[in-house]
Amino acid sequence: MLQKYLYILLLLICPAASMQATDAQEAATQLVGLGLENVRVATKGTEAVYVAIEAASYRETYRGAAVCLQKLGELFPEVGTFRVMLIENQMPQMALTATRENGRWKLKGDYDYHDIDIATRVTTVRNSSSGKMDLTVYPMVTLINHRVNQVFEYVVSLAPTFETSLWKGNRITLQAVIPVSYDTESINNETYVHVGIADVAQEITSPNGRWQAALAGGFFFYDRYGVDLRLGYHVTPSLTLGAEASCTGDAFVDNDGHYNFGKMKRFSYFGKVDYYEPYTHLQGQITGGRFVYGDYGVRGDISRHFGDYTIGVYGIWSEGETNLGFHFAIPLGPKRQMRKGLFRLRMPYYFDWEYSMDSDDLKGDFYVKNKGGVVETRPDENRSAHYWQPVHVAQYAEKILNGDLK
Repeated sequence: MLQKYLYILLLLICPAASMQATDAQEAATQLVGLGLENVRVATKGTEAVYVAIEAASYRETYRGAAVCLQKLGELFPEVGTFRVMLIENQMPQMALTATRENGRWKLKGDYDYHDIDIATRVTTVRNSSSGKMDLTVYPMVTLINHRVNQVFEYVVSLAPTFETSLWKGNRITLQAVIPVSYDTESINNETYVHVGIADVAQEITSPNGRWQAALAGGFFFYDRYGVDLRLGYHVTPSLTLGAEASCTGDAFVDNDGHYNFGKMKRFSYFGKVDYYEPYTHLQGQITGGRFVYGDYGVRGDISRHFGDYTIGVYGIWSEGETNLGFHFAIPLGPKRQMRKGLFRLRMPYYFDWEYSMDSDDLKGDFYVKNKGGVVETRPDENRSAHYWQPVHVAQYAEKILNGDLK
């Protein structure tokens, strides 16, 4: 009984401080209940709430952010500003500033998360993602139409993929590609069980969010092994400059089902410009440099984002030859796949595919000679998954919060 009266007396003496601590702890608990990870919450009276989250249970970056802000709005109805830092593999990626007026949300995205990181650093991390494991089964389809005696050569495979992150910025991926149906003469190496991706990657970012770097080593798509380094500099929230360099060798299964390894002598390097146009939701990207197999060229992509869907076209010029095609990423799994405990078996969030016009003719320079080739260091490299574009994320999270997008 005495303890109860002492607690009431403490609340009367310093109600603001006690309520602030309780609100932050309760908010963190409720955000964890929504499936959010690496949760940190700090409050600044009724002026602002600072939150750090990782939304690995949600398809699309913006969806997890919207769920978080919706809950914060319920818990802190008197607060005018919310600052949210979005994380992947325990590494900060971008920030959102959210305000409300007359029942409508207004969001702004940028890469400057330093103030959020500082404000939440003193709080305890709730529901850490460190060591949590995902097993995802990706469907893979390869179609080739460049033979006069066959409409399509095809290979349909399943690729069970193990993914985890053990420390800040770390990513470990192990993937086996298992063919389940095929009819082909040109790509026999894909008709055997083989390694898709088996690599370890480390990402770092600068405190102000402007610089990013990622280094990966191991087996990459397509049939490569080696190291890959990627750098990015965010000029504005819409404009990013980047560079990539890799040193790789061949790693493929021959017709006897045995692995063959070439020397790591293929050195490639690219410069990149990426721009997001907020009014049309168009993403433009230009890449130029030396492709994986030594050819020099330029590739241009224009992609249109339709919420969870991304559809785009591309063109490549390489040493006097041209190629055109299209690509898409469409939703496959449910919008939310909760990760309870250390292990989760899940569906891929997207199915992505790229069509190349050049493989449909008899010459097939880009296919036969591997022109325009690049490496992929993770199994879901597309323009929807892991798309940390702050303007895009702010736009679609705002739509969800205001009931304009389901």
